[in-house]
Amino acid sequence: MGIVRSLRAGLDSDALGRGSRIRIGKNVRVQGVPAILLAVACVVAAGGAMAVLEKAVPLLPDTLREANELWKTVRGDRSRRLTA
Repeated sequence: MGIVRSLRAGLDSDALGRGSRIRIGKNVRVQGVPAILLAVACVVAAGGAMAVLEKAVPLLPDTLREANELWKTVRGDRSRRLTA
């Protein structure tokens, strides 16, 4: 029990709260515990984005070709006028 009490005393939540700051204005500034949480969240998000890109890369040529054909179709419809 002595180890738990000393650990709890070392991790004083009031001191952690005083050292933590989030400033939002022209620039966003984060200090303390929120900065650590934000950094971890960014790393996790980057890992998720990489996983999505790794799965999507093989489909990219087909998607770009279809998008190009769609663009040509849309542009072609605008240039032609229907006469009734």
